[in-house]
Amino acid sequence: MIVPTTSLPSTVRAVLAEELDDLRNIVAGLSDAELVHASGCQGWRVADLLVHLRLGAEDLLHGLAAPCAGPADRDYISCWKDWPARSEVTFSDVRLTWAMAAWYTTAEGLRRHFDDVVDMAASASRAARDGRVRLHGHVQSTEDFLAMWAVEFCLHHLDLLVGVPDRPGPRPGAVELALSTVDGLLGELQRPASWDELTYLRKATGRKPLDDADRDHLGASVSRYPVFG
Repeated sequence: MIVPTTSLPSTVRAVLAEELDDLRNIVAGLSDAELVHASGCQGWRVADLLVHLRLGAEDLLHGLAAPCAGPADRDYISCWKDWPARSEVTFSDVRLTWAMAAWYTTAEGLRRHFDDVVDMAASASRAARDGRVRLHGHVQSTEDFLAMWAVEFCLHHLDLLVGVPDRPGPRPGAVELALSTVDGLLGELQRPASWDELTYLRKATGRKPLDDADRDHLGASVSRYPVFG
């Protein structure tokens, strides 16, 4: 059994659905040229990131379609311990996503497929019933499952903005869940005062490197960064 999680907002379904809708709106307006811009994920262009997000939306749909019984062994924070940070990205880490992105013969096909799947995921999130779901061999409550996906899409929303920085960022509800996740994983570590919320998320998840001032502030705790990959 897991320790009870930080209390989740009653609006978690709407938080996830709105994050998905916001991503759909951004992707619908992407030009063909923008799809080949570098994203915030090392080795992935914007197009590659969209393939990854579409696969995530499919996992979300599969989980909600197959409720399960039994005790939960993960919450929306502890589940990330199964995804430890890695020191570098290798060819084998990215080549499958490259290959899947290359399957699309047109940029419009990629945008349309993304929109269709993510729209279904947003609708399913809004209508999700209470209970438990299974993902990657672990069980979570429906609310934790949805919160975990809100964090996943929020962080990748930030990655998308690296390639298209003039688009809107994630909404406060999704950011708050991501902050709670990082805080929960880091425990008592104090965030440097010079970091705003998005800088904290980027640095704590390895999306932005720590500088010398950060390392001085964190001291021995610097080894705890990044908290997951």
